[in-house]
Amino acid sequence: LLPPGGAILTPPPPPAPPPPSMAIPVVPRLDAMPTQSNVPARRSFGDRITDCLADGAAAGLDSGNRAAYSRACANR
Repeated sequence: LLPPGGAILTPPPPPAPPPPSMAIPVVPRLDAMPTQSNVPARRSFGDRITDCLADGAAAGLDSGNRAAYSRACANR
């Protein structure tokens, strides 16, 4: 005979999963001096286009290919 409410041996429930880890982000301090990046300043787009056009002309590209080359070159 089964007792009211279920089987004779009921397996225990599985253990609870571990709690999620919560990484706390670092909040910048308002009174701290901002750090300066050591990345050199990029040349202007016009300067890069001029150099790329000169490189394309030196390579013997025609005007259409030189324009396509200079756009791709300057956007690098």
